[in-house]
Amino acid sequence: MSDIELRNLSKRFDGTTAVKHASFSIHDGEFFILVGPSGCGKSTLLNMIVGLEDASEGEIRVDGERVNDLDPKDRNMAMVFQSYAIYPHMTVRENMAFPLKLARLPKQEIDSRVAKAAGILELGDLLDRKPGALSGGQRQRVAMGRAIVREPRVFLLDEPLSNLDAKLRVQMRTEIARLQRRLGTTTVYVTHDQTEAMTLGDRVAVLRRGEVLQIGTPRQLYEQPENLFVAGFIGSPAMNFLPARFNAGRLELPVGSLELARDLRAAVAASEGPLVAGFRPDHLRAVGDRAQADLCFAARADVVEWLGADVFAYFDVTLEGFEAVALPEDLDIEAGRQGRSSLVARIDPAAGLKEGDTLDLGVDAAQVQVFEAGSGRNLSLSGRLDQA
Repeated sequence: MSDIELRNLSKRFDGTTAVKHASFSIHDGEFFILVGPSGCGKSTLLNMIVGLEDASEGEIRVDGERVNDLDPKDRNMAMVFQSYAIYPHMTVRENMAFPLKLARLPKQEIDSRVAKAAGILELGDLLDRKPGALSGGQRQRVAMGRAIVREPRVFLLDEPLSNLDAKLRVQMRTEIARLQRRLGTTTVYVTHDQTEAMTLGDRVAVLRRGEVLQIGTPRQLYEQPENLFVAGFIGSPAMNFLPARFNAGRLELPVGSLELARDLRAAVAASEGPLVAGFRPDHLRAVGDRAQADLCFAARADVVEWLGADVFAYFDVTLEGFEAVALPEDLDIEAGRQGRSSLVARIDPAAGLKEGDTLDLGVDAAQVQVFEAGSGRNLSLSGRLDQA
């Protein structure tokens, strides 16, 4: 196992900056996730760690040793790619043994390592098959087995589940989590899927346009996003956003108003430009009595998604007196459009909600977060919302 430290790491391609001044540490034995939309620089960052890309500036240190000038083969890291990258003419056994043969290890050692990895990955009955006779999940396990037999100090996985169907992706996600816990090897995992990031990672780094916007545990990213992009990217369904304004100590929304705590008032009053209020679908709930929540309003359900244990209902609300606020374009969300905005709430299936029904919805003041639209900064981290 090893710890990894990135110091002011950047990568430029023909004048385009793919990674901008990344500085953070990955702890010994940690399952660390790099997540973000396509083109955000996460795979480039992974390639620099393993040595497939040279850094334009900055340092990569593993166990305190600077590795920028080491070839990939000398960094003792194993990488699993999105494509399985296994040889079709070789058996599973031969595929897994291949890197050890290149390293000129004794046959007895090779056989021992292959047998051990096959046992961990439940590939023992498949060792004499060729990849053409395997399922997608089995091929991905072979690719992982080839990495495991090397006994590297770091595993690097670049979107390893993207080629699998939805059901198999969930199964393999669980297997990868168990495997990492069992081996305890430092692991860096790249994905664009925030669900993978939230379920797998000890800590998660959210990237956008080459910059690391926030690093934290999945819970920290969900409950305390530092900016609009992280708030909208993490969570499924995404956070609800509405345009807002500050008036006489209260936060005014198109659906009502909330009283701000004193320390948050100062942060909001000092902010520049438009404001955006955000709250999770989990926090917007049906209420039977308007006294049950700090902010209540009536809305009509346009779409109802029944998922068994959960029901997600989408409500259309008017923005009378408020202008739509543009959010980061790569979130594909707007805080209002053509005078209206859509909100989503997680509803108890027992309520029997149907499309077209009107419902009283409520949200507690403590669950509403306030963002500066221009900078994206989360002002709520400077204070808290009192009950109205």
